[in-house]
Amino acid sequence: MENVGGPLKIQSINPRTGETFGPVFNETTPAELDTAIKSAVSAFASWSHSEPKDRAFSLHAVADAIDANIESLVEIADLETGLGKPRLTGEVGRTTFQIRQFADAISHGDYETTFIDAAVDGPPPVGHPELVRTTVALGPVVVFGASNFPFAFSVLGGDTASALAAGCPVIAKAHPAHPQTSQLVFEIAANLLPVGVLTLIHGVAAGTSVLTNPRITAGAFTGSRSGGRALFDLANKREIPIPFYGELGSVNPVVELKGGATDSPAFATAYLDSLLLGNGQFCTNPSILFAPEGCTILPEIKAQIVEREAGVFLSEATKTLHDKNRALLATLIDGEIFTGKNSSVSGFYTAPQIFVAPITSIKPEALMIEAFGPTGLVLTFTDVDQLIATLLHMEGALTSSIFAPADDPDLIRVGKVLASMSGRVSFNSWPTGVAVTAGQHHGGPYPASTSPLHTSVGLAAITRFLRPVTFQSFPKNIPNLLRNITH
Repeated sequence: MENVGGPLKIQSINPRTGETFGPVFNETTPAELDTAIKSAVSAFASWSHSEPKDRAFSLHAVADAIDANIESLVEIADLETGLGKPRLTGEVGRTTFQIRQFADAISHGDYETTFIDAAVDGPPPVGHPELVRTTVALGPVVVFGASNFPFAFSVLGGDTASALAAGCPVIAKAHPAHPQTSQLVFEIAANLLPVGVLTLIHGVAAGTSVLTNPRITAGAFTGSRSGGRALFDLANKREIPIPFYGELGSVNPVVELKGGATDSPAFATAYLDSLLLGNGQFCTNPSILFAPEGCTILPEIKAQIVEREAGVFLSEATKTLHDKNRALLATLIDGEIFTGKNSSVSGFYTAPQIFVAPITSIKPEALMIEAFGPTGLVLTFTDVDQLIATLLHMEGALTSSIFAPADDPDLIRVGKVLASMSGRVSFNSWPTGVAVTAGQHHGGPYPASTSPLHTSVGLAAITRFLRPVTFQSFPKNIPNLLRNITH
């Protein structure tokens, strides 16, 4: 990106080579931004009052069009992110799957959430008029795309799909790490949606301007803690604050209790696969593995990591931040370091590395550092009380895991601690891989997310963009005519 005495210029960089390529995107100007916001506000009146089946039809059409263009989308996304065509092909499938899920949910009225409290004769508090509690769409919202999921958490990711399903037009801010992918996805979708229902903008300043515009009613974000917190503060400092659903990264604990790893070689392989998935650039990777002192998995991890190749980072900025945090971790831990293969190729690469140390030999600050990339931390403990005391010093997390026999006497005790600090707890399974279902919760206590009551993955994500309204003493059927979501 360049900004030499003029508007911000955004261009794709191939992370495998470090070279720029493709068209240059100008930052969205204030005039263009104003037009986009006016268009979204205008579209809200008709989109929010449209029949759910009509919105669902449009969402299905968008999903079909994305699937029809999968080859060109994956081609450009691979050049911009280095994530690999197999991974990106699967991600497109996940993206269109969740779009269709939201479409089907509103068609079936799954999230209508209307409660009718029939009138009761008599004086209060027993007596009361008829009360109909339902939901209405918030209004135009802004969505900030993530770098590590150019489809599933970007222009048409879960935030956008759930907002559109709720009846809210979306202004999507393209991530600078994949501007061409963002633009192509937008162009495919915009041709199938009413004008103003989906708009794309480029540039940091444009994104913050949208968020602070009084006509915008909510924001959604997936990314770094510093960036997300800055936007969260902006949303709350507005004259009229708005909801800001930020996912800010996470240090995720994984606990192995005695007997939890029945096959040490397989356990070590699965651990490394999860840790290094996408070069460790998953917000759900197993950041810290807690294992019993003297366990047999450590020699296996040490033996296997030396065969693991260096992976490519999404961008130079991602690599720089990771390397800085890894170096900081090294100053806070007194233990061994296991390192994978170094890469001599150009581009944005760093060899995988794992720090191993007794739980008593680290400084507490190490528990708060997210090295977003191919870096792991394994801490050994002597007893469960020591483990729990350390877990209680950790911050909120998106997810956690516990490996143990089903009859382990400490399973419930440790599980309760993990549940108190994370949005999802997995038993004998790794945290990477987030199912897109009605039962999913992808959120957690701060700093994992700014709104731990809500999820950014799964059907319940739609509730973020709906607000309750109660209609009192209206004639029958009038509330259905007044609410934004009609059936």
